[in-house]
This record gives sequence, structure tokens and C-alpha cells, in this order.
Amino acid sequence: MALDAHDRLERTEEWFVDRGVPHFIADYSASRDVLTRAVPLLTLILLFEVAGAANLDWPWWLNVIAAGAGLALVLGIWAGANALRNRPLLARPARVGAAEVAFFVLAPAALPLVFGAQGRPALATAAGNAVLLAVIYLATSYGLVPMLRWAAGRLVRQLGSIFGLLVRALPLLLLFVTFLFINNEVWQVAGPMEGEFLAATIGLFVAVGTLFVALRLPREIGQLASVEPGPQYLDGTPMAGTGPAAPPPALSTREWVNVGLLVFFGQALQVVTVSLLVGLFFTLFGLLTLTPEVMTTWTGDATHALARFDLWEREVQLTRELVQVSAFLSGFSGLYFTVTMLTDATYREEFLEEVVGEVRQAFAVRAAYRAQRALPRQPVA
Repeated sequence: MALDAHDRLERTEEWFVDRGVPHFIADYSASRDVLTRAVPLLTLILLFEVAGAANLDWPWWLNVIAAGAGLALVLGIWAGANALRNRPLLARPARVGAAEVAFFVLAPAALPLVFGAQGRPALATAAGNAVLLAVIYLATSYGLVPMLRWAAGRLVRQLGSIFGLLVRALPLLLLFVTFLFINNEVWQVAGPMEGEFLAATIGLFVAVGTLFVALRLPREIGQLASVEPGPQYLDGTPMAGTGPAAPPPALSTREWVNVGLLVFFGQALQVVTVSLLVGLFFTLFGLLTLTPEVMTTWTGDATHALARFDLWEREVQLTRELVQVSAFLSGFSGLYFTVTMLTDATYREEFLEEVVGEVRQAFAVRAAYRAQRALPRQPVA
């Protein structure tokens, strides 16, 4: 069934949200399209924070009274604000602006002050609400949930081919990291490492890889935006069949950030998948090739067995040191793979082609969408 212009535009905007690029929607508004969608969640958090009127030094019945009075106070403030705007007293906001943001941040924080003059809890509540509101805004504004859903779908689709990609594209990485795995210096560093230091080290690998990707993203997006995608990219989208479109306006700052996050999530999915597979490979490789005596010699201390089982008349131990070394090399492999994926033509072709294709499709749909919006409206019969 053919779509009229209005339905086509609406479905295209839904398509943008599902693909994690909501900022491609024309006239995208934070107060109308972002925070207003989060009103149910904000209301639930607000009701939960009414418990801030309680005081652990009071008896339970007094805390119940304080919570009820706190709820009445919050509702009273909200009803008063609506009355000043000539709106129904308990109506939810049609738009979330500065007044609604201030209410969400400050109203729950006022409860500990009113009921018990608790200054520190009030300040902590206000600061926590401000941070929470910023997180909700960013997650909703840039479609992080649809991005995660899209990334998970891509992961499921790629599970069948990921081993083939590893065989074709990662032989040098596996050879290099295998040499490190059987090197006793690596075991002396990572084997005895405390959990917090191991986590911090892997976090450092992640941070460096993320910084490298972030520095490369403007160039990557610039190259994608400079190439005009063909009409075939519109197939299977709400803009299919609309024909070639005039060049769209340049990307705004928010659109750049939105596309950057989409590309980042696509690349991060590849890196995490490869890193996990490398870590699993070396865990299995260690179980088959390394005895507890060898691991003890390499680490210089007794190993800590997490599990034991018999395999081909030999006791096999999964040790904490084996897991830690595998995790360490997994993090290092993720950093190595990130750098190589962005700089080596073979890796780019193997691992980024699908991500690049989907970003080009988003650009093509954006161009057709903007062209359709620019067309004169047909009069209603």
C-alpha cells in the first residue's frame, strides 16, 4: 500500500529513532521529544524519593506520616505551578522546560530540609537528581536504548560468521598474542595481579582505544558524509521509491554527535566480540596445554584453582591466574584490534563494511526525508 506524504514522514522519523539517529528528525526538540518522553520515569523516581522525608532516628509510624506529608507537599507544589499556568492541577506537562527540570531536581531535595533539617541528604539528593536527569536526557536524546538494541541484533546476525572473520582477518593478532601467552613475563605481571588492578589495567586499554576511536570519528564521518549514497540505499526504508534527492543541509553538531555514537557502537560491538573470543580461546588453550606446575613456575607462586576436572586421564585445573592472564590479553587484543581496524585496509573491509553501509543508508534516508519535507503540501480534498 502506497504511503501518503504525511505517513511517509512519520514512519521515517520512527525509522530514525529505531536506528539510533533521532537527531536526524527535523526540528528535534529536547523539551518536546526527549524529556517529555521520560516523564513517566521521572515521575516514578520522584515518588520513590518522597522517602527522603523519612529519618532513621524516628519511629516507623512517624516516618509513614512524614512520607505522606512529603508526598502531599510535592503534589501541592506541582498543583500550584499548574494553577499559575491555568492548567488542570495534576496534569502532566506537555513540554518539559526549565521549571519542570528545577522541580524534579529541587522538590525531592527540599523534603529532608523540611522534615528534620537534614542538609547533607538534601544536597546529595539535588546533586544526584541533576546527574540522573543528565543521564536520562543523553540516553533518550541520542537513542542509546535503540542503539543497544540495534547492536544486539547485529551481534546475533554476525555470530554465524564471526569465526570466519577471525580466521581471515586476525591471524597476525592471534600469533602475536599467543607468543605473549606462553611468555612467563606476562604471567608474572598479570597472574598475581589483584582484581582491582587488573580491572584498572583493562579499563586503561578500553580508555585508550575509546580515545583513539573518538579522535578518528570526525574524519570517518566526514568521509561518509562527503560521498553521495546511491538510491539503492533507500530500499527497505520508508523513503523507498522517492527517487534521487537534492543534497541535504550539512550535519548539525547534534547530528554529528549522534552519527558518531552510532559508528562508535558499531565498532565497539566488533571489538568486544573479538576480545571475548580471544579471551575464551586462551582460556581453553591454557586448559589444554598448561599444567598447574608450569603456571606456578611462571608466576613464582602457588596457583589458585577455581575448578578441577579430569580430561583424558589428566587432571585439568581452571586457575585464577589463567583467567586473569586470559583477561589481560583479551583487553590488550581489544586495543590492538581497535587501532588496526581503523588503520589497516584489510581489517576495515572485513569488519567495518556493514557498519559503513548502514550509516550511508541513514544518510540517504535523511537526504530523501529532508527533500520530502521541502515539497509543497498538497491541499486536502
